[in-house]
Amino acid sequence: MMMLVVVKFIPLTILLTTVFSAIDVKPNQPVLVNIKGQSNNSVTLRNVTADISYVTCQVHSQTKNLTLSSSPVPRVGKSLTGVDIGIVTVLEPDQTEVTWYLQSNHSQDVQVLLAVFLMSKNEPLAGGCNLEFSLEDDANLRVSYTTTKNLVEFQLSNIPLRNRSAHPSCEDRPSQNMLEYSIYVKYLSENDFTSGEYFSTVKQMMTAEDVMTNGLLLSKTTSKDTVQKPEFLAASYTGTGAVYNMVVKATTPSGVTMAAYFPQVTYSCNIQEREGCKMYGVFWLIAAVVLGIVGLFLTFLGHRFFRTGNFLCAFLGFCIIFYSVVCLYTDQTDTVVLVMTVILGVVCAALWVGMYEFVGVPALSVLLSGLVAGYIISSVVFYTQFGNLSYWDSSFNYGLAFACGVLVIPVFILSYTKVLNIVSCAFIGSYLIILVPDIFLYTGMKYIIVNSIRHSTDVDYIKVINTGPFLLPEIILACAWFLVCVFGAFIQFYRDWGQLDFPQSSRRCGRKLQPGYNRIPARYSMESEGESDREPDERSPLLRPARNTGHHRERVLAAPT
Repeated sequence: MMMLVVVKFIPLTILLTTVFSAIDVKPNQPVLVNIKGQSNNSVTLRNVTADISYVTCQVHSQTKNLTLSSSPVPRVGKSLTGVDIGIVTVLEPDQTEVTWYLQSNHSQDVQVLLAVFLMSKNEPLAGGCNLEFSLEDDANLRVSYTTTKNLVEFQLSNIPLRNRSAHPSCEDRPSQNMLEYSIYVKYLSENDFTSGEYFSTVKQMMTAEDVMTNGLLLSKTTSKDTVQKPEFLAASYTGTGAVYNMVVKATTPSGVTMAAYFPQVTYSCNIQEREGCKMYGVFWLIAAVVLGIVGLFLTFLGHRFFRTGNFLCAFLGFCIIFYSVVCLYTDQTDTVVLVMTVILGVVCAALWVGMYEFVGVPALSVLLSGLVAGYIISSVVFYTQFGNLSYWDSSFNYGLAFACGVLVIPVFILSYTKVLNIVSCAFIGSYLIILVPDIFLYTGMKYIIVNSIRHSTDVDYIKVINTGPFLLPEIILACAWFLVCVFGAFIQFYRDWGQLDFPQSSRRCGRKLQPGYNRIPARYSMESEGESDREPDERSPLLRPARNTGHHRERVLAAPT
């Protein structure tokens, strides 16, 4: 027999039920419904079969708060108010009909996504061991946000209800340990606040199968692991919509069954105030253009203009260091922190270039460029699921592993200083280039570095699950990053083929070199008496040339430079 969900609209001013319109909704099939303004609405499920142990009703509205209740008059313990809400109803032994009530206090109509799901006796009871939330069985997720973190709270579930009359005890630890919780996320298209994108994404995150297929797994835990409050911390990005949902698995002798909680959406901002949902303003758009120009220079000319490229790479590296230090040990505003970071970065970068003029050791000068490139590589690695392994829950383990990633490029190719400098400049510059479309299009490539900086500026960020959107725009930009990097490195290798590896410094260990002394001789040369009387230094020949005796002049090799 077909089961139908009937939606009836009940005006607040009429005590007796008055049907304005009726919409038939099939169970397990979400549907968009237009809720009239200033109305009560009843959702009735009929002809529930005996193999169904509990049913769920959930309503999703992007911006308008609605009230969902299991009683005609909303009251504490029987109702919820919000934009993403749901109610779990455990059926009585002979119950075949369930009714929920949806109330709207808005003057205008509200479009909602309404879904009713039937759960069999073999599936775990999502939120069945609630200790803190308002409903007796509460499968709702609570999501709160800051500028860097999203806190996702949930209540523990119960094992499958073998029959409607038996409600297993939540104190039975062996049985509760059979349950495994997995948190998933699916990101909305960046900077897309439309209702169509909202409803489409939520619809893909309702059932356990849909969540596992469409969502990105963030973390897993079991009942025995949740000694403290059951919650997850995930990275937040202002203005980027994220749909979170939890899947609970029950492992029983008869097999593995699953149930999903109610999906919850957050934009990490107040969606009704769109201006507050922008992660950056005009200043960062201008900064993106400047960084793009710097990136072009480093990608194609970074090695040819060695001192300038070395200054830019050093500036970027010192900015990362000083920004982290200033944020950790001061309470200054963002503007003050940025100004201090830029000033210190410029000064230290200038000193770094001056060190090359004083010491003249290319391997030491290009080391910082390699470290900056290694920092980006390590950030990419820890931006993936690798960064969410339980080993990195310790600050020491995370810091040590991240430092090893930073050293990858310098350790392997430091002996080839020219190769190291060209590869590092091309890699760093190409990333700065793709940041320009990334920032203007509000995509997620910038979050690769953002997550690493947050780790270094927030001691509590070690508990946060690293994640970020990686949709079609990010895939295209990642491919463009690789192509630009390879092309830029090829151009620099081709242009500098057969040239000196590095320009000569004007001083060497504090001693000013004589003009032309560092040039490589094109042929053997005769050394005059005046040259042989020159004051010896660390690059003078070990054997002095013989004096002219009038019979012949002994030829010697000039010292190579």
